[in-house]
Amino acid sequence: MNQGSCLCGAVKFQLLSEPEMMMHCHCSICRKIHGTPFATYVKTSGVKWLAGEDKIRHFQTSENFHRCFCGDCGSVLPETIDGADFSFVAAGALEGDINVRPEKHIFATSKADWYEIPDDLPQYESYGPQAGDGVPREDRSGQVDGAVAGSCQCGDVAFQYTSEAKLMMWCHCSRCRKVKGAAHATNVFVPPENFKWIRGEEKVVIYDHAEAERFGNSFCQQCGSSMPRKSDNSPMVNIPAGALDDSPGIETKGHIFVGSKADWYEIKDKYNQFEAMP
Repeated sequence: MNQGSCLCGAVKFQLLSEPEMMMHCHCSICRKIHGTPFATYVKTSGVKWLAGEDKIRHFQTSENFHRCFCGDCGSVLPETIDGADFSFVAAGALEGDINVRPEKHIFATSKADWYEIPDDLPQYESYGPQAGDGVPREDRSGQVDGAVAGSCQCGDVAFQYTSEAKLMMWCHCSRCRKVKGAAHATNVFVPPENFKWIRGEEKVVIYDHAEAERFGNSFCQQCGSSMPRKSDNSPMVNIPAGALDDSPGIETKGHIFVGSKADWYEIKDKYNQFEAMP
């Protein structure tokens, strides 16, 4: 049976059934929580927690719908839906090849303005045909005199950067996939002198991965949204693109660590691909 975990390994779980479907979600809530342009979920009958259930934090994003994350490392965990006989599980949190492939894009009308869907999979306004209304797009644009703004889902944390970002890359390494719970991370790199917190810096939890020189994660302690982080060993602030409320103002340079990409994800866009770090 398929198993998964958070990045730090404190939380472990097992699916109670084989995944029924896989879908890419572009709603603004998923983009904030994962810090990516889209999230990828599988549907299953439920999950069994194997370890670390006391580490799980919950944030309610809509009626009966709770987002879950590890309180230690911020990794996205399976969601809980009150009264439902199924669960949505972030595919990036699962181990190995899960033997399903993406079959549709949901909430596609809510996608990030700067992201273009590169494949021919069906696109739906909500979960699928005749499934009801989509998630309304909340305009949090904070552009003032060229500044690019961002925030967490609950709104407790906000930030901005001025001047053009230096780089944007899509990373497929196993650590990025695990902590984001997604097909890849999408990171924007900004010089620290051009970055500032608008509010809530004290509510950001910083996790430094013990097995890495630079890798870690920052997240809002209230909602679990992926937040900016600067490693002591890096000259740049790493900003998750999904957290932005404005266009990043830069085009991606390509995909890195594609040698580690998820078996279930196929890169379809025009950008350069690098086996590891170029």
